[in-house]
Amino acid sequence: MMKYIGSLLLLVLFIHSPLLAQKVRIMSYNIHHGANKQEVNTLKEIGLFIKASGAELVGLQEVDSMCNRSGKEDQMKKLAEITGMHYMFVRHFAYDGGAYGLGILSKYPISNAKNDRITSISKDSEKKSLALLSAKVLLPGKKEIIFSTVHFALDQPTRITQSSETIAYLNRGLPVILTGDLNAEPGQKEIGQLEEGYANIGIGDTNILTYPDQKAVKRIDYIFVSKDSLKKTISCAANSDIHHSDHLPLMAEVVLNKGAK
Repeated sequence: MMKYIGSLLLLVLFIHSPLLAQKVRIMSYNIHHGANKQEVNTLKEIGLFIKASGAELVGLQEVDSMCNRSGKEDQMKKLAEITGMHYMFVRHFAYDGGAYGLGILSKYPISNAKNDRITSISKDSEKKSLALLSAKVLLPGKKEIIFSTVHFALDQPTRITQSSETIAYLNRGLPVILTGDLNAEPGQKEIGQLEEGYANIGIGDTNILTYPDQKAVKRIDYIFVSKDSLKKTISCAANSDIHHSDHLPLMAEVVLNKGAK
């Protein structure tokens, strides 16, 4: 009898093993240098919200590191302390006594961070670059994925170039989850380019609006997953009750195919 019970327990554990399928909770959030639109510091509130949300992978845009305007705070380090998550930060450029850029929070171990540079055109037409942050994440069941975050330009010609560059940089032989403020609405060419290889999570729901945080009127924040890695989308929503930034946080829960590495 004991042998039978033991075998049954093993079967149950096998059925629910992450080796069969991997459920992941993802967030994309433009945090507006850790301040609301009244420029009140909300970094602690952002951290507590992320922790309470249960998000396992978080892509953050408009992150400050040691900038005067945000109190010389290493914002990603502080968010990691609040959430208990692993973190990485890369700069777009030096700014206000520190750096301005992108961040990742992960419940799971991360490695091989890359700061790939995508095209940016300044107001005087000088060609510069912005960061594309990506890292390997080791999910339960020993599955490796690439998790990435990006912030596209305000003008469409540059965004179209940035979209192509992002696709090329992330083509590294592993499943990809891409988050970001893309400054483009659904149906635009730069979004279509990404949709050729990536599932645009929640795109069929026209009620998902992310900007501005009060009475949002458009969607410019996204979560993408490699098409051949996505088994199903469980949920996707923008939290309209959170006003710690000038954007709303976008959150999704997805299931990755068991064949994903």
